Amino acid sequence: MKGSRRLCFGVLILFAAFWLLLGGAAHYSLVDDLQWGTQTGLDWWRYGLLNNRYVGNFCAVVMCRSLTAKTLMMGGAMFFIPYLMAQLAARERKEAFLPIFLACNIGVLLMPVELWREVYGWISGFGNYGLSVLVALLWLTTLRHVERSGRQLGRWSAILFGITLAMGLFLEHLALLVLGASLILALYGTVNRGKRLCLPFYACLGGAVLAVYVMFFNDIVLTLLSSGTSLGGRRALSFAPGEGLGAAVGQIAGRYFGVLLPQAFLHGIHISLPLAVIIARAFWESRARWMALLGALPLALSGWVWWTGGCAVPSVAVLCWVLPLGALLAQRCSGRIKAGRILLFLAAPVSLAPVAAVTISGWRFYFFPMVMLILVAADTAAPVLERRSVLWGTALLAAVLLAPWVYRGSNVLACNIVEQQLIHQVRAGGGKILILPTDRYDAQQWYVRNPWSAEGAYYYRERFGLSKDVTLIFLPAGSFDTWPDISDEVWEKRVELPPSDEFVYTMPVIS
Repeated sequence: MKGSRRLCFGVLILFAAFWLLLGGAAHYSLVDDLQWGTQTGLDWWRYGLLNNRYVGNFCAVVMCRSLTAKTLMMGGAMFFIPYLMAQLAARERKEAFLPIFLACNIGVLLMPVELWREVYGWISGFGNYGLSVLVALLWLTTLRHVERSGRQLGRWSAILFGITLAMGLFLEHLALLVLGASLILALYGTVNRGKRLCLPFYACLGGAVLAVYVMFFNDIVLTLLSSGTSLGGRRALSFAPGEGLGAAVGQIAGRYFGVLLPQAFLHGIHISLPLAVIIARAFWESRARWMALLGALPLALSGWVWWTGGCAVPSVAVLCWVLPLGALLAQRCSGRIKAGRILLFLAAPVSLAPVAAVTISGWRFYFFPMVMLILVAADTAAPVLERRSVLWGTALLAAVLLAPWVYRGSNVLACNIVEQQLIHQVRAGGGKILILPTDRYDAQQWYVRNPWSAEGAYYYRERFGLSKDVTLIFLPAGSFDTWPDISDEVWEKRVELPPSDEFVYTMPVIS
């Protein structure tokens, strides 16, 4: 028993170090990160100039202003996301935690580069799309504790109110999702008054309602709903507001079923694999075991999309989303466990529904659904994962997936350290020229590092406390591999940004 505890502790330390490495490797990008780290970002957050994601944007401000906070918040959240998933799926069975923890890490590491770059490779993006998932898992963990213990309900109600409110102030579509979940909880608490759960569950509802009010009842959203666009066209509805409710519902449904659900099967098995596991395991534990073979359908769809280079057939994609629900309904287990799995599963596709109402798109919207699906898949597959042979196979696969990220992350982190040293030297010595190398993974697994215009140079100097008369010279991707040696070929590909007055940030007028 002591040996297994030591093994589990060692694995946790290993993964904590791994995720902290990647948290340190995440560098400030020209895409919003530099702005959030300056007065511009502070104005965005304080006055809600872009949106009312007050909690998520506050996290972005903190991380983009402090390297230490960025590393600890990103690395810590990256570690605790699979950790809390394992805690929930293990259901207090200590022997099940380690194999589930390894499986959850594998599920996260299987996300395609397009999704990784928009969440784990983008600091301000992680502030909303990454940390919101961590808070959602913390919310689920707290709810389970309150439901099981039934003690100190007053204190836990206050805590749940705060967590629910915070969770609703990360992203608009999650604010609506948590409102719906809180309504279900409030109904459940009302029906089961004997468990005295009304107070904490109604506290969740109160936090969710307040979050929705703050998130949606503002000039940006109201203008969007009335005119169809806001923020100078940067936000737009996917339907014409004046065409009527029926037309709006039809256009939203068309985008949801025809675009968002099928897109989940592009570029990898991050969605199709957990869907396949849920279908196969749940049907295997039902009276219709032969239907477990249908678990191959989501994988086959992803394989077909990869092989042909096309898009998923909408009807087949929707079927792949519907089958797990039927499997979970048919699964033979306690009603409480079945209901929990069904609700967690539904959170994945339902979270995408509000996104269909706007034209904005991106892979980052699939991070929350992916985590929810991995959680349900790990929960249903727990008996298989606990087998010794499967455990060792899972550990081997995890090691294989970790290795390339350690290699990449070490290279990018080393470049980050050199960058900060060179910035400090110029800042301390009063130099007028700053020459910086670039890692070989720039604009691949991580968002683009360097500015290329007067506006980007302005934010770069502002963020790192450089004088306005410093000339910035950025060497091309891969130049860090030979640094400090600079070949003529590398030098010719440099981006040079001398002092310029072409762009100066001014505080918008707040009416």
